[in-house]
Amino acid sequence: MRPRLLILAVLLAALAGCRGGAPAPPPSRLILWAWERPEDLRFVGDRAEVAVQTAFIEISPGGLKVRGRRFPLKVARPPAVSLVHVEIAPGRPVAWTPRLRALVSAAVLHYGQVARTPRVQVDFEVRESQRAVLLDVLGDVRRGLPKGISLSMTALASWCDTERWLDSAPVDEIVPMLFRLQPGGERLRNRLAKGGDFRNPRCRTALGIATDSPVQNAPAGRRVYLFDPRSWTEADFRRARRDVEAWR
Repeated sequence: MRPRLLILAVLLAALAGCRGGAPAPPPSRLILWAWERPEDLRFVGDRAEVAVQTAFIEISPGGLKVRGRRFPLKVARPPAVSLVHVEIAPGRPVAWTPRLRALVSAAVLHYGQVARTPRVQVDFEVRESQRAVLLDVLGDVRRGLPKGISLSMTALASWCDTERWLDSAPVDEIVPMLFRLQPGGERLRNRLAKGGDFRNPRCRTALGIATDSPVQNAPAGRRVYLFDPRSWTEADFRRARRDVEAWR
């Protein structure tokens, strides 16, 4: 593992100087998250885009665990988004050293580009004391991505409604997730259903919803990322698409 991580650290410096690439095409308004499990999404065709999870990264006091996607993905056309999931293991605090930062950022950059998608998304939930870690990684990835590659991040819905630190996030898109909500989240969902919006304007371009937690109404005109807690089926896709189209 250690030689591989050292190679990833070198990638951080190498990728930082890369500025080539064609402009990214306009994003679709409907995107399916293909999580780390077997997925056959050929039935989707051109009705939606696919955001594929390409890696899992865990930061812990004992080191860094990095693995690429382990399950097959079948699609009718290439994915449009590469999603890298990052998490900090619970328990003892992690010493956020320059070396660890370089390794994590390099891993995100590497796996965010293995699928050669026009957009990279970072899925990294953090506690209040860990916000600087998330912002450090996003900043490194932003500087390292080639010109024309968009950077997206997922966010707890509460971040978009009660906190201002997201203003410092160097990303092109913030996707507030309207599922698995923290206490008080239902009040936010109800406000959105009645025509309200997130207090942070940066969170008003996209939404993340789940098939097992449907949204009855939400602000229109946004990109919608769909999560299914199980492997996608055409029936699940049809239901989710119908629900979204009803209020979009």
